[in-house]
Amino acid sequence: MKILALRNRQRAVAVDSRLLRRQAQWVLEHGLAWPQYQIAIQLLSPTPMARLNKKHLNHDGPTDILTFCYNESERHGELFICPAVAQEQAGRFRVTTRNELARYVIHGLLHMAGYDDKQSDARRTMKREENRLLRRLTQQRISAD
Repeated sequence: MKILALRNRQRAVAVDSRLLRRQAQWVLEHGLAWPQYQIAIQLLSPTPMARLNKKHLNHDGPTDILTFCYNESERHGELFICPAVAQEQAGRFRVTTRNELARYVIHGLLHMAGYDDKQSDARRTMKREENRLLRRLTQQRISAD
């Protein structure tokens, strides 16, 4: 079963939801080659993202992405992404917001694939894979149509 849902629950930052969904689907099916998955992606404004961050990680303020894996073997989970944070970080790293959002999707899916970024060695490994998948995705020139 392959299910991918994306819901934009914020309006502060313009997001091409169809493009982001197609990018996520490419990563799932070609980048990670998962034969089945049930993934929901929710785009949130800073206030609800800050609430989730406080509730689940006990951190103050909004974060870029939170990943919840409900069933690792079936690749079932949710990604909560804050486009306002993506926009801010995109300016900091001199990339587009679109690129930063794609990076967050990849990052969350890598967490669901078992990658961890808590220890420095594991974080470097995850970052290398994140960069590799983002390069491959960028080369695909996926459009919203």
